[in-house]
Amino acid sequence: MSKESSKWLNQNVLVGMTSKRGNAWHYKENDQASEPNHYIGAIPIDDVRRRLFHWSAVEAPVYVYAGGNYHNQEDRKAVVRDDTFETLGVFKDGYSIHQYSEWLLDTVSNIIDDSNLQIGSAGLLKNGGVAWVSIEMEENLTAEGFEFRPHLLATTSHNGTLATTFKRVCTAVVCDNTLAAGLGEQGQEHKTRHSKHSGFKLQNVRDALGIVHSFADDFTAEIQRLCAISVADVE
Repeated sequence: MSKESSKWLNQNVLVGMTSKRGNAWHYKENDQASEPNHYIGAIPIDDVRRRLFHWSAVEAPVYVYAGGNYHNQEDRKAVVRDDTFETLGVFKDGYSIHQYSEWLLDTVSNIIDDSNLQIGSAGLLKNGGVAWVSIEMEENLTAEGFEFRPHLLATTSHNGTLATTFKRVCTAVVCDNTLAAGLGEQGQEHKTRHSKHSGFKLQNVRDALGIVHSFADDFTAEIQRLCAISVADVE
């Protein structure tokens, strides 16, 4: 059972490629915002930016009330949404914010510009404390009669629960449970911690692009290997 309400999921999760895999399990027409959150084809990057990542996370000072006065905790800072001013987390001074628009969308944009990859899903969880973008090949792949869709999952957080992660997965991420399932898969991944010295590197994007293409080849080879195993009839 998801920890998010169906209304939250249907207003803060975008699901694409429904012509290839159908609607997400949580789809409810009555929970939609002013425009549907499901797309027959790929999700445009501009829609993700406009509908989900239109705000930024900003730093704010932390004060403790004691002895009748407020005392600034100079070695701590809060991370706050600049639209709702909701506090997403409190961290030590060395924590570095990875903006969703930059670390997920700009990265994904660089990946899909010169490839056949497209956005298959994107979403916010925990009031915006966690976000992801999943990119996929346009068409389903088939090996030995088995149809599959390899994904590259890009995810990060403002609440301290996730490093910025690029990971190849099979799970179609459309909620908190499927995000956890995808991150729990065995597979190649690249992580960047939220530290002062973390920074976006183009090579990370190139590595991520190689991950999803090699995934299709590796998964096809594994299916072919399993199908080649002879199984004796049991009387």
